[in-house]
Amino acid sequence: MKSISILATALATAAIFSPAASAKDDALQMVSIDVEGGGGTLFVTPDGRSLLIDAGNPDASSVTGAHDSSERIAAAARQLGVKRIDFVLITHYHADHVGGVVGLLKRIPIGAFIDHGPNREIAGTQAPNGMIGPDGRTVVPLTGGAALPATAKMTADYYDEYLKAIAGHKRIVAKAGDVFHIGGLTDTIVTADAKMIAKPLPGAGEQNPGCKDMEPLLPNGGEENTRSVSSLLTFGKVKIAAFGDLTWDREKDLFCPLDKVGKVDVYLASHHGTHWSGSPAMLDSLQPIVTIMGNSPTKGDDPERVKPIEANPRFAALWRLHGSREHPEIDGAPDMIANPDPDSNKDHDYNLRLRIRPNGDITVINERNGFNKTYHAGG
Repeated sequence: MKSISILATALATAAIFSPAASAKDDALQMVSIDVEGGGGTLFVTPDGRSLLIDAGNPDASSVTGAHDSSERIAAAARQLGVKRIDFVLITHYHADHVGGVVGLLKRIPIGAFIDHGPNREIAGTQAPNGMIGPDGRTVVPLTGGAALPATAKMTADYYDEYLKAIAGHKRIVAKAGDVFHIGGLTDTIVTADAKMIAKPLPGAGEQNPGCKDMEPLLPNGGEENTRSVSSLLTFGKVKIAAFGDLTWDREKDLFCPLDKVGKVDVYLASHHGTHWSGSPAMLDSLQPIVTIMGNSPTKGDDPERVKPIEANPRFAALWRLHGSREHPEIDGAPDMIANPDPDSNKDHDYNLRLRIRPNGDITVINERNGFNKTYHAGG
């Protein structure tokens, strides 16, 4: 596997897009970091304010190989001149979203944490592989039967570690409708702890015809997914949807029968593009121009989720962090995949970076080779 320092070589090929290229650069930088199917997206405003949404997998995890998620995130921050991350927003407490917090705090100072409050995967609720047992530490399979001993850490363990790690830091419990201003970036919380904004946002409020095709909800992969803190981020003319692992049952509340969010320009594909999230009803409402998918070779990029992304009338591009091992036929152009070879280590660790200007220009850059395309908000 390549060294993280090689990131600088890839960025050099796209120097024209670097914040250092102009002392008066007015672009928001958005980096979808390769944390191997976890959550980790960094935003840096022109005045140097920063927001990280999710912290990836735990350190010493076999998922990320030689480099921990926290190391990759810290490297991406340093590359953009960030010496302190102002806000870390944890969408929910599954290991691939909160697990990197402990390591990240050892690598870079953090100002404040935002989350949805207590862990909700408790006795009687769904877990990623069944139902939480009466003791809160075992799992009952969805097919029924006796509770199985937990063979690995559970969500409650990661939540406990998170609380210990952030002790002494400012903690903000987000509520639907909260608005955070981070430099020129505005973050409006549209869902938190399974509660939705009460009224449609400006530009939304229409009846959603896609609601008639809502499919019955399958197991949602864990109660914490439904509790995801979901953000509508605005910078100049550009709107960005980042909903964590929000699942169909909660998407229904947000987009049916009335669309409460409206159209966006950039969509960070929910739940890494897995089948539990990204309903056609939601995509009928958001109609993103550009979609960024934080998948891994074996996680996400499900064909049934790619279809509604590409079917929306404003669709222009779908960029992926990884090529798919199971469905390479839907991957599209290799230049639009940060790590296109799912069976080789040689491409891992590369990120996708977006330069978003207030006038609506959205440039997506593949940090593996500098390949880039520019899109425009609106339409």
